[in-house]
Amino acid sequence: MKSIPFWVIGLFLPALAAHAQASLDCNTAKLADPANATYTIEGDAITLVNGARSQPAAPGSHTMHETRLIPGAQACGNFDGEPVVVSLLSDDPGGSGSFIYVAAVPRNGRSYPAALIGDRIVPKSVVVEHGQIVVTYLGRAGNAPMAAPPTQKLVRRFGLQHGHLLDQP
Repeated sequence: MKSIPFWVIGLFLPALAAHAQASLDCNTAKLADPANATYTIEGDAITLVNGARSQPAAPGSHTMHETRLIPGAQACGNFDGEPVVVSLLSDDPGGSGSFIYVAAVPRNGRSYPAALIGDRIVPKSVVVEHGQIVVTYLGRAGNAPMAAPPTQKLVRRFGLQHGHLLDQP
């Protein structure tokens, strides 16, 4: 019997995990459109149009502050008893950082305040599992410089407390 290369399994595993963990039919549920939702990032309301928003980083600046959905980094499920779309967002304020956030958008199209995952990380998957949002990504060891490529697999779980996404054990 021929073995399946590890990388082939890796291509399909996130999609299978998201499908297996979703407790509602994402294709038929009436969910908000994450590409045209309003997200709260660091206290600012950011409305995406077709998955992106771009504006000057400061008045009169040619440097742009860009926020966008990360393609393929969406999942749906029941979160805190409500159907939501969970998305990973990239927020590039115009400096050297590229900050990745997770946000959950209920049917009304206004997200719970987004939670920071990290700076210059590599997202791998996002799923809704047992009432929690689970984000898997590549990050850096605590003492590694930001210039080092992210290679350490990390997993964070989020729950909802008082209207905010908070890390769960």
